[in-house]
Amino acid sequence: MSRTPRQHPRFRASLAIELRRQGNGTPVRGQTADISMGGCYVEIMLTQQVSTELGITLWLGDKKICGTGVVVSRHPNFGNGIKFVFLDDEGKRQLNNYLEALSPFRTAVAAR
Repeated sequence: MSRTPRQHPRFRASLAIELRRQGNGTPVRGQTADISMGGCYVEIMLTQQVSTELGITLWLGDKKICGTGVVVSRHPNFGNGIKFVFLDDEGKRQLNNYLEALSPFRTAVAAR
């Protein structure tokens, strides 16, 4: 079985992230294992079901990026793959700058 190539390269990065299910104010906190312009993999014990829509708050150092995403993969008791659905222009710019800074120092992550 062949995989479709990824639209965006992923890079290893451990960043603080909060996920909120739509309609639920209680955040689930975790760490990213990898990240790209298209999404991230979040290491959390209490995983969400595939297709769950989420509010996302991601910290890049002292900068906070807020947006929305959807769960695209689930590995119970380990983590979720999250696809970014919406990041505002400033959030996209900050994330792009962060990833460009990683590029010379980190290698892309192989597909899971």
